[in-house]
Amino acid sequence: MLKARRTKQKTKKHLAGIAKRAKKLKKQDVKTVAADAAEKGRP
Repeated sequence: MLKARRTKQKTKKHLAGIAKRAKKLKKQDVKTVAADAAEKGRP
């Protein structure tokens, strides 16, 4: 029983880490896209 609980805790922590990284990457992509759009708009 303890092993199952521990596994569940580790899985939850792992998934939280993945979500955090995905959010960070998404934020970076938005910045990159915005910067590219700004550069294209310049003469």
